[in-house]
Amino acid sequence: MAAAKELEEEVICSICLDFFCSPVMLDCGHNFCQDCISSYWAGAAARSCPQCRDSFAGGVLRPNRPLGNIAEGLRRLGPTWGDEEPIQSELERLRREKGQLEKQERRERWMCQDCLEKVKVERRKIVPEFKQLRQYLEEQECLLLARLGELEQQIATRLKDNAAKFSKRLIYLDGLIKEKERQLPGLQPPQDAGGVPSRCERAKSQPKEGVSHELKKEPGSCSENAPALEGMTKKPQDSLTSDAGEAVKELQEMYTKVNITLDPDTAQPRLIVSEDHRSVMQGATKQSQLNKPEQFDPWPCVLGCEGFTSGRPCWEVEVGYGSCWAMGVALESVMRKGPPDMSPEGGIWAVGQYKGNFLALTSPSPTPILHSVVPRRLRICLDYAGGQVMFVDVDSEAVIFTFPRAVFAGERIYPWFWVGHKTQLKMCL
Repeated sequence: MAAAKELEEEVICSICLDFFCSPVMLDCGHNFCQDCISSYWAGAAARSCPQCRDSFAGGVLRPNRPLGNIAEGLRRLGPTWGDEEPIQSELERLRREKGQLEKQERRERWMCQDCLEKVKVERRKIVPEFKQLRQYLEEQECLLLARLGELEQQIATRLKDNAAKFSKRLIYLDGLIKEKERQLPGLQPPQDAGGVPSRCERAKSQPKEGVSHELKKEPGSCSENAPALEGMTKKPQDSLTSDAGEAVKELQEMYTKVNITLDPDTAQPRLIVSEDHRSVMQGATKQSQLNKPEQFDPWPCVLGCEGFTSGRPCWEVEVGYGSCWAMGVALESVMRKGPPDMSPEGGIWAVGQYKGNFLALTSPSPTPILHSVVPRRLRICLDYAGGQVMFVDVDSEAVIFTFPRAVFAGERIYPWFWVGHKTQLKMCL
């Protein structure tokens, strides 16, 4: 083994450190590859041996063919037997390193897969939790808006009651003041603006002596005479109001009040119908992915469960909160897919509020309704045989709007509702 090693060292070129290739021998006896020594001498000023540094004037290179044959043989045999052990040792080391890397790669892959599974589990937990949270927040928002709507309605009712009460009291006191001024000697009763006679001046046609006599007889008993004076002052107005109220009352007695519930199967997917089917509002997300033929889509509409082909039914609806709504009646054949024609020509007779305007949905364009306050509670009256649809303000008992006579041609009529954003409609008992 040592001899093989020494033999291998003898056929190695000291310049390229590889087996001789076309070796040549110098005069000093050292051997080199022909190309290696030629390249070595190419840039040198004087030729010398790379090993012993002897100089050569002529620089004659003699080929050493036997040495070249030995080098070629050893090159074909490959590494000597004595070099197999370190190569085998290196090969084993490389294999161990590869195995460790493969084991580490599998461990990292398993860890990543486990983390991915945990992420998926957390996502499956988080999505429904936040969905429930959003739904809870929406319900709380609707609840608070409903409470604010009720408070707003209570304040409006109180303002209305106070206005009526104070108006009566002011008229009563105004009458007493004018009467007292007339009793003062030498004081002429003041004239109203524009030269129009005052209420007391217009009362000169009444017997002055009787009133003065009563006042003079009991100066401290003004409250006893107040009802008579107040009645005299407000008699024409009360008479007109009473006549109008009686007319409306007689008209409404012609109708039969019915109990209306909502049909969830017709509700647009974003509408939320309560469990008792008596109220509806618009949610932030779709409540159902089903696409039923009787369902409105994409407009937020819903029909009542009860339909009519005869009689004079009426029902009441309250605007819980919101200012974007419409209500009335619709034919059973009304278009339910795509934007409906919300007018009698499209099979809908309704009134509603939109962008601060109170309108009757007439053809060819909506008709503004000149009402002092947009009603929060309406009565819808249907005269099927007469082809008439009438809307009444429940609080003031005033007729809001009556559609021109229509012909329903025997088709069933249903209560119809359009519910805008952040709006709630409730069916009244």
